[in-house]
Amino acid sequence: MSSPQKYSRPTIILHWLFAATIIAVFILGKVLEGTAVSPEKLNIFMAHAGLGALTGLFLIYRIVLLIKHARPKPDPDWGVVMISLSKLVHLLLYLAPLALVITGMGMSLFAGLMELAIAGDWQAWPENITIPPAALHGFAAPVLLASFALHVIAALYHQFVLKDNLVARMKTA
Repeated sequence: MSSPQKYSRPTIILHWLFAATIIAVFILGKVLEGTAVSPEKLNIFMAHAGLGALTGLFLIYRIVLLIKHARPKPDPDWGVVMISLSKLVHLLLYLAPLALVITGMGMSLFAGLMELAIAGDWQAWPENITIPPAALHGFAAPVLLASFALHVIAALYHQFVLKDNLVARMKTA
């Protein structure tokens, strides 16, 4: 099968939805971290958890699309180092959100966060969550942020320095 010049339309749409939800979940997570235990914290948690779950669904569908649709191959002119870095960053862009979704669900389940939020029991909300999924969640978030930043920087580098129009592969028009 030959390599297409751009990604499929569903993959492109999902790419941008995935990016938007990741940004929103990250921002909500930072706000959640900095919010004192209060009814407001429960609302922020519910939004963060809901968007995190949606991000997980997008991730699953994105993996299905990776398997189902052919995708453009890297330009051989990029060289081994750039192609390898691209593959590593893209792998992290799948693994880090997966780790965040799984550890977020684990924290919610093992610390009883969802039950507290649904019940509105903000007084019982733990000040510090020290269960293992919390540590992994805290580790995966900066990994995702770094890979996301590298992904954006690389796209800008391709577009404005190399001028190879790589970004056109992710445009719907």
